[in-house]
Amino acid sequence: MAPVRGKVVYPDGSAATDLKDAQVVLEGVGADGKGYSASGTIDENGNFALITERPGDGAVLGKNKVLIAPYMPAPDRIPPRIIDTKFEAFATSGLEADVTAGGPNDFTFTVERVKAEPTRAAKK
Repeated sequence: MAPVRGKVVYPDGSAATDLKDAQVVLEGVGADGKGYSASGTIDENGNFALITERPGDGAVLGKNKVLIAPYMPAPDRIPPRIIDTKFEAFATSGLEADVTAGGPNDFTFTVERVKAEPTRAAKK
């Protein structure tokens, strides 16, 4: 394991501050052959720090797949989408992190906002 922190940004470089309370999740395979998952909550500045079992332990060394899980304030209310749904799955996010023992393991993940649905007038 190694400490991991970072920032979530949009393509223009601005911090994804509207993702506050969403989760950055990394999944990798340890030297023991077991799968490990680490997660961290995105703060009001778009920053995060990962935890696997206890604060500060970070993520498993090596290549990790990455996803961004949306914040769900209540299980019966789905919040409006902020980022493209492809970032919510390891298979489609296109995000990776190569965690090393020497660090610094400070990653910036770029995500895209959800594309607006065309208006009825635009469809005609």
